[in-house]
Amino acid sequence: MVFFLRKCLLLLFLFFFCKSVFAGKNGTMPFHHSHSKVLALSNEPDTATHLIKKSTKICSCQILILQISKRRQKNFALFAEKTNKKSFARDLSFANRVIEKEKRHMQSLFYDKLEVVGEFSDAIDCKSMFKRLKDKNKSLFMYDILDADIRK
Repeated sequence: MVFFLRKCLLLLFLFFFCKSVFAGKNGTMPFHHSHSKVLALSNEPDTATHLIKKSTKICSCQILILQISKRRQKNFALFAEKTNKKSFARDLSFANRVIEKEKRHMQSLFYDKLEVVGEFSDAIDCKSMFKRLKDKNKSLFMYDILDADIRK
């Protein structure tokens, strides 16, 4: 039994000794060097994707028809933009609440009637979303981009 343990310890010692003697850059074995580059390249997009997911903006939009007295104004887009910090669903619902508060404010002070024609949400900034929507509908006007990060 003692002889078996000595053999295992000797093999373990030789393994670590050989690895430190014959190691290339970054503590890898020479025959693993090209393989480690491939692994390093495959790990970089994962960290970059992780950083992108943490820093992306979430944009929620509602297309409105506004009415003052008997005059109707069509296709106004109201946007709310939030930085994606916790979860996509939570941040999106917060951006939607900011839009709802602003719509109540608009209706109580400025407009007689507000009608929602369409709703859009995506994980991009609101300027890009507006450009995308404007390409589809040339008569679309931007009402405002609300910053949901500073609102409570």
